[in-house]
Amino acid sequence: MEVALAAGAALGALHAGWAWRARLYPRSARGRLAAVIDFTWSLPNTAAGVVFLVYALARGNEIDYEFSRHRGVLGLREGVIRGFATTVGPVQAGVALGVDEHEAVHVLQARLFGPLYLPLVAANWVLATVLPYWLLYHDRRRAPIDSVTAYFQRGVYPHCWHEEWAYRVQGTPPA
Repeated sequence: MEVALAAGAALGALHAGWAWRARLYPRSARGRLAAVIDFTWSLPNTAAGVVFLVYALARGNEIDYEFSRHRGVLGLREGVIRGFATTVGPVQAGVALGVDEHEAVHVLQARLFGPLYLPLVAANWVLATVLPYWLLYHDRRRAPIDSVTAYFQRGVYPHCWHEEWAYRVQGTPPA
């Protein structure tokens, strides 16, 4: 229990330090609410985001402070997965890819669903993999499933609930 508390305190301190340096949360009621949610209800997502951030920084990525300022999301200049932006909690990797509205949906989802978000995403990923319900409505002409890689990149990934929601806000799934 003490180890978990110490690890949680360390992750919280790291996020608070980066949030302060980047002026992450706007100085408004909305900004204060986002900060409170990130440090309470959405704390598991924030902690996962900090672990993701440390990993990305260790690989040479850099925080884009201009992008992050007053957005409620800490942006990393480069993606972690080539060709994709990735968001974990309030951390977005890949700010130069033109998918900021899409990624902002994932930040909102994490804040709305709090501790349920990551388990719901994982459960849906597993379900979509082993029981491909999405084949009932998938556009096979535009995004053919012709390999194992395509099964995941054009099938499972874009048809999980959190991605479908974000694609409705901005962009189209990978073809």
